[in-house]
Amino acid sequence: MIDHLTDDPLAVEVQASSSFNNCFISVTNLTKLISPRIASPRVVKRTDSFIRAHDLNLSEEDIQRVIDDERTDRETSERDGSTLVPIDGNGDIVINALVEVGLAEAGDESSRWIATSGTAYVLKKRPKQQRMGPWKNAASSKDVLVWSTKCIRNLGAEYPVVKARGLINASARDVVDLLRDSSKVTIYNKSSLGRKDKVVLTSSVDSEAKIMSSLTKPPIVRKPLECVTLFYARQLTVQDNIELDGVGYITVGRSVWENEDGRTGANSSTARCEILLSVNLVREITTTSGQKVCELTIVTHAVSPACIPLFIGKKAALTAADGYIKDIRAVFEK
Repeated sequence: MIDHLTDDPLAVEVQASSSFNNCFISVTNLTKLISPRIASPRVVKRTDSFIRAHDLNLSEEDIQRVIDDERTDRETSERDGSTLVPIDGNGDIVINALVEVGLAEAGDESSRWIATSGTAYVLKKRPKQQRMGPWKNAASSKDVLVWSTKCIRNLGAEYPVVKARGLINASARDVVDLLRDSSKVTIYNKSSLGRKDKVVLTSSVDSEAKIMSSLTKPPIVRKPLECVTLFYARQLTVQDNIELDGVGYITVGRSVWENEDGRTGANSSTARCEILLSVNLVREITTTSGQKVCELTIVTHAVSPACIPLFIGKKAALTAADGYIKDIRAVFEK
């Protein structure tokens, strides 16, 4: 199982992919990376990386402004009908748009999400007052709730979007700090071969942006899977329009690439994986006893390795999401 932030928990749902010819965005100078709602530490690092922006709802005005900002000796080109949009110096619009997508998916309680049979049984049988959070379909007791849905974005539509939710006996801050710390991935991910922060773009007490590289070796694949991911985390505010019962945090992740074609150099020892969306929504819950408890909601949309039949990958993705919540929970029960 791959770590949810970069080496995603849905190990069987990711693969190296250079066949997608969709929108990429350069994130070479993320001076405005942090949302305007959060104080922005000075960014002193640069990175030449590119990220898909097919679902980020960027307006034509935003896109043209970004293109004009980075136009150099070469004109922005179209390859196979796909616009490559650089955003050097304008990373805030990409990160904020990715956060909006993540919050919309994690906070969506509509019938669009299809519960597994076990989750449907729990939601039908449990008393309404048993749930902990005030929002619909909030977690309760030791149950892990799992859903899947079809992707409403055009890229990767054949692969399911998976959501899972469960309670963790820890504060929201402790959970998000665990997820941010690359040195602790192997504590909750037995398939991990390690994760490194390649470039820390900006970091403060309540927010962080970085590009991370990770390797995992799930038992069902021959080669270690490599993920290179743009990761962003910050504390939630009332302006985020997400139901809260206390302090909350959001982390989002998406694969990045070394060039604007979405291709990487040949490496026969590993397979590059693509994470289209990775979200952790961590919401602290108020209890009458004063105990620190939080609810973790994860969302993952990724691509199955070519060596795994699609129907097997879909089933394994649901199992992996359930296992990810339980593995995080186990860290705080030791």
